[in-house]
Amino acid sequence: MPRVKHQPPVEAVDVSTLDSLSFQERLAIGLERLKAERKVTNRELAVQLGVHEAYISQVTRAMRDVKLSTLDKMQREWNVLIEDLLKITEDDLPRIAVWKARRKKQKTAGTDS
Repeated sequence: MPRVKHQPPVEAVDVSTLDSLSFQERLAIGLERLKAERKVTNRELAVQLGVHEAYISQVTRAMRDVKLSTLDKMQREWNVLIEDLLKITEDDLPRIAVWKARRKKQKTAGTDS
């Protein structure tokens, strides 16, 4: 029987959240949107950019800064504007809610030790 991954509870976020997102968080949400639209994995994105999968994973979790040269390569390889990767809209609110729930769960797991 396949294992079912437990999903953390998701609290709704409102539009005011959009203004408080950092550059790293905006990029992480933009990359999640890109992955969903194109149905690709972190590994596939990493291969396209010629970087390590761990690096892309950290960027998509807003845990690592991204080099300007990598942003430029994203723009060229994926045929998107950097501005589009950083633009967050109300359509991203559900994605942000899930993302924040995951981050909250990770933080509480780290303090339980």
